[in-house]
Order: sequence, then structure tokens, then C-alpha cells
Amino acid sequence: MMGLLGIQKIIIAHLLKSNNGGDRMYKRSIDLLKNCGIKFESGLTMEEMLKIEKLYAIKFPKSLREFLKEELPISEGFYNWRNFELNNIEFIKKMIYKPLKDIDDLAEEVYWYEEWGEEPISTDDKAKSIRTRLKNAPILLPFFSHRYIPVILDDNPPVISVHGIDIIYYGENIEDYLEVEFGRKEQAEINFQRISPIPFWSEIM
Repeated sequence: MMGLLGIQKIIIAHLLKSNNGGDRMYKRSIDLLKNCGIKFESGLTMEEMLKIEKLYAIKFPKSLREFLKEELPISEGFYNWRNFELNNIEFIKKMIYKPLKDIDDLAEEVYWYEEWGEEPISTDDKAKSIRTRLKNAPILLPFFSHRYIPVILDDNPPVISVHGIDIIYYGENIEDYLEVEFGRKEQAEINFQRISPIPFWSEIM
């Protein structure tokens, strides 16, 4: 039977392992990025997370929260959530709302999802209907360049590429996406059948 001293040693060993990154969920993905020359800072603290969520009126999906807690990528293309300078805050806010603005501006050209019913004959009516649906679309959080992660109920949501009204899946989740963007996996090799649908955004792909 294990004594108190033995239990204490196990607890201490576990804590040391965690502090040294032994149990890091995204270690492989972060190593991939580092091998590509991506620079990192220490991960976001819980206090920083809460400040960021309040500042931008957002809620990080669980997977993104866990990734940013491990280490924070700060190289060009990534978003430095820790930087609270006014110009950076304005830039991130702009990128959060850019997909919504682009759809609103180009509503007449957006693909009409057949399950919405019969497409309106009038271009103006079609645009009005799409803008109405857009009001209930999940917020997209910028992850890298114009790759976004939706704020949906899924703890591990997909990553999508959003360029104007050109929207495609770019990863089943964060790990899968990073393999596509920085590894050797092709976008066509994504297992699209396992991707959780994103209200509105999946419908207009």
C-alpha cells in the first residue's frame, strides 16, 4: 500500500511534468510552427483571457483557448491578443467584423442555399433575406491571416478561410488546419464529413 510520502512524490512529479509542457495538448502543432520560423510568447493567462473576451465582447472556443494558453504565436499573420495598444485593438476588431461586413456589402452575390427555400427573383429581395440571416450568423475569430474559427457550441470547431464571399473549410480543427497551412497536408485531404456545420457560414460555401 502506497504511503503518504509516495503519493506526494507522484503529485509533485505530475506538477513538474505539467510545468515543463509534458502534457501540452498542442505541442506537436506548436513544434510544427516553430520549425517554420513562427515566433511565440508565453501563453495567455486566465486573467488576460477574461480581459480579451470582455474587450472584444467575444468568447473563445475551448480549443482556441487551450491553444493560446500554451503559447501565443506573434509572427506576421497571427494576431497578438496580448497587445492592448489602441491600433492593435482596432485592427483585431476590424478583422473580427470584416467577414460580416463583406457579406453585407456583397449580399447580392452570395450563394443562395437551396434549403432556405425558393430563391427570390429580385436581387434586392435576395440581398435583404441574406442580410437578415447574417444577423444570426456566429462571430468568426481571426486566427491567422484570413483564416477564422467560428464561435459555436462545438468545443473543437473547424477553421475556415474567408476572403470576401469566397469561403471554404481549411481544417477540421486547429491541429488539422495547421497541418494544411504549415505542414504537408493538402486542403483537399481534409475529412469534410467529420466537420461540424457552422450556421450560415457553411450554408453559403
